Amino acid sequence: MTDPERETILQRDQARKQLRQTLVSDVEQAKHDLHPRTITTRWTAKQKSKLADASASARQNVAKNAPLIGIVAAAGLLFAARKPISNWIERLRNRKPHEEGDE
Repeated sequence: MTDPERETILQRDQARKQLRQTLVSDVEQAKHDLHPRTITTRWTAKQKSKLADASASARQNVAKNAPLIGIVAAAGLLFAARKPISNWIERLRNRKPHEEGDE
């Protein structure tokens, strides 16, 4: 016959062993999760995901508002080129009377 107290002790020992194995595996997983390389990899992946979402959203907005963006860009170019354009027109105006007088 087996001793009931011995069986209880063996069951408790087995339970402790399983808990110890669980604890060791949890500690190893925590070490892996908290390793700087793992944290950096997760952060980088998260930032890439955010950037991809933002670029997709920007592409969608640009496609939706393309005519307006074109008008604004053309207005910006004209505003930036106003001085060279006015100088060119002024040169054209000043050149015409001189050409007629030279003939």
